[in-house]
Amino acid sequence: MGRVASVRRWTKAAIDCYERGCVCENCYYSEFFKDSPQRCQMKATVLELVRVLGLPQNAEKQPGILEEEAV
Repeated sequence: MGRVASVRRWTKAAIDCYERGCVCENCYYSEFFKDSPQRCQMKATVLELVRVLGLPQNAEKQPGILEEEAV
């Protein structure tokens, strides 16, 4: 997945990504990476946030992301 910077808190962007199940389709930030050789690292960041800080409070998660990574 690549290297993730140290995480300190849940940001709005990270919570939005978590709630979307880390699906980039129709994500606001996907436009930034559309024509770029770089890939979005938000999924790796979200997984690291869950590992380090636990689930975000009051967030509605789409099914799948954490279950897929656990397999």
